[in-house]
Amino acid sequence: MSKVGDMKLRESPIYHEQQSFWLCAKHSLNNVLQREVFTHADLERIAKYLHELHPEQSGWLKFNSHKNFLGFGYYDINVIIAALNEKGYDLLWHDKRTGIEDADLSGCVGIIIHIQPDWFFRRGHWFALKHFDENLTVPKVPATYVGEPRAARSISENEEREYEPKTHDPGFWNLDSKLRHPEYIGDRELLNAFLQKLSKRNRLHILLVVPSVDHTSTSSSQPPSSSLSSSPSVE
Repeated sequence: MSKVGDMKLRESPIYHEQQSFWLCAKHSLNNVLQREVFTHADLERIAKYLHELHPEQSGWLKFNSHKNFLGFGYYDINVIIAALNEKGYDLLWHDKRTGIEDADLSGCVGIIIHIQPDWFFRRGHWFALKHFDENLTVPKVPATYVGEPRAARSISENEEREYEPKTHDPGFWNLDSKLRHPEYIGDRELLNAFLQKLSKRNRLHILLVVPSVDHTSTSSSQPPSSSLSSSPSVE
């Protein structure tokens, strides 16, 4: 990457962790909170605590059911909830059948999406969406994913004008750790269209991150346990 392109990427006002191992739960938490609040060690500690609290949930194998037994991640919903609780936040399950436009997002810090695996060998994935109230000027870059050839290619001098900074209106952003750069979604209507399109291709859950206070909304504070059960299927 050229020095100019590198400078523009560093100037992005959005905190965005990219995928490392199977730590998408950590990346989602930090991207929602817009700083490095949790480390790999923090989530390992929480998973260990939950396992010791209810060892019977691990079954006869005695493995920690809240994470990958090799320590590479794969954290389940219980680890995410406990981590947020430590910092004064709750996680509310939103019924996707009602549409996100019907949800009360006042005070919502961000949204965490869980994509379920649709077959045995495909891993699930956590990623974050977040609303920014101000205009943001960010590098104009393609929404390529980690591993795509174009994403891995260096930006040439002739392409610099394509990546000139662009100012976006207040709105929602996709902070998926598998993206090379945050992707602008837009207003509530465009967010709903984004989620509807995503739900047609994937089995997903929509989870709202909110401050730990009493809530009255269309969301439930308890996600269905059968849908987000702990297993080595979340990357």
